[in-house]
Amino acid sequence: MKMSGLKIKKQLLEQEKVSYAMDHIELPEGGIDCSEGCNPYGFPPECVEVLRGFDPARLGPYPHSQAMYEAIHEFWADQINVERDNILLTEGSMSALYIVNNIFDTHNAVVLGISPQFTDYYMHAEMIGIRYAPYQLERSQNYKFDIDSFIKMHYQEAGSSETGKPVMDTSYNFIYIDNPNNPTGQCIGIRDIEKIVAEAERYNITVIIDEAYGDFMPKENSAVQLFAGYPNLAVVRTMSKGYGLAGMRVGYIIAHKNLISYMNKMTNPYMVGELSREVAAAAVRCTGFVEQCREDFRTMKAEIRRVLGCTEEDPSGTSGNLHIAETLDTNSICLLYHDRPEINLKDEFFRRGVLVIDGYDFKGLDSSAARVRLPKLADFQVLLQAIKEINCM
Repeated sequence: MKMSGLKIKKQLLEQEKVSYAMDHIELPEGGIDCSEGCNPYGFPPECVEVLRGFDPARLGPYPHSQAMYEAIHEFWADQINVERDNILLTEGSMSALYIVNNIFDTHNAVVLGISPQFTDYYMHAEMIGIRYAPYQLERSQNYKFDIDSFIKMHYQEAGSSETGKPVMDTSYNFIYIDNPNNPTGQCIGIRDIEKIVAEAERYNITVIIDEAYGDFMPKENSAVQLFAGYPNLAVVRTMSKGYGLAGMRVGYIIAHKNLISYMNKMTNPYMVGELSREVAAAAVRCTGFVEQCREDFRTMKAEIRRVLGCTEEDPSGTSGNLHIAETLDTNSICLLYHDRPEINLKDEFFRRGVLVIDGYDFKGLDSSAARVRLPKLADFQVLLQAIKEINCM
């Protein structure tokens, strides 16, 4: 159908969206799913009790439940006081990121990111006219993030002042960091995050910290504890990963109340439904559930490291052609990459009964890499056997 007469945005006409997010998956026959980022263990059992006891009549009016706001306040109370005006409930973290992008002036806007990172974020930024300028994680460095190199990105195009000191490139409108990183699963320390946020504040640059996988790192490492001191910081969280409620579509943003007030103008107060609010609130209070998941992921990653021959001198692995990128062992995801560039890792895993995400779907990677979401411990041997075989190719 001819669409040329419609006044569609130029970016939508000229760009094709690349995303690994999908509403339909095809598992290999008898195989396991290691592709979707949701928790393989599902959600806390306490959520089932909320579902059973929920009064269907509450679905008639618009949602007014305050349960999620109260649960968020309680969850962060040992770190920082998060008030109602510091919270915006969203339809998962993807909607949260879209909202944050849309509150800024996009004219000649540039976002500094990390490559590879969550694909849908930078694709949305580009679709609304924001230029994406990523800091590249290098394979030769096992895709490990380096704070000093990242900070230098601020000075990349600005040259030097008369004193010879570098002048920050203020062309960046904001910075986007997913922490832990998706697809590697690695975690940037809170002190390094604060360095980035503090430096950005000096130049009125907003920092978006996407903690979609944040429940798999220590709570003490969350940027949430920084928001009160930095009005240029927005922290995005979701219930889809650690708490296994991807189907409920619940996320939230924590930021200074002034920043939240602008976001409220770009959304509606009914984004998260009544039932979702109640179930998500119950999940937030079940910290023991996520802690047990972390330990299982730690066990599985330790076994992967053993099979790949990882050492302190070479943490990527030395026993064959397959390697594991820098990663947090308690996180559910990791990035594997192969020495042979012609190898399509997704296809190789699929032949062995494991569905993973093609590295090609992430900027800065190709199909010789793949993101793997760890399965339940009971299914782990299927994945481990595939890793063993591919490592010898």
